[in-house]
Amino acid sequence: MDRETAHINHSFVVRIWRKEGQADWLGWVQHVRTGEEVCVRSLDDLLTFIERRAGLPAGPRPPVAHLK
Repeated sequence: MDRETAHINHSFVVRIWRKEGQADWLGWVQHVRTGEEVCVRSLDDLLTFIERRAGLPAGPRPPVAHLK
């Protein structure tokens, strides 16, 4: 199997919004191929979902803030 055949693409749809009068941001992410979707409240949650769906190892990552 050559490199191109072994390569798998992953696409995600990400939406981030803030309700009127609210300081906190909310988010939603969907893995396009499987249709799996989750609501997120932090960038860490978003990255964890993407890493898991893309089959990436969950390695150490610097802490990230909530979506504010």
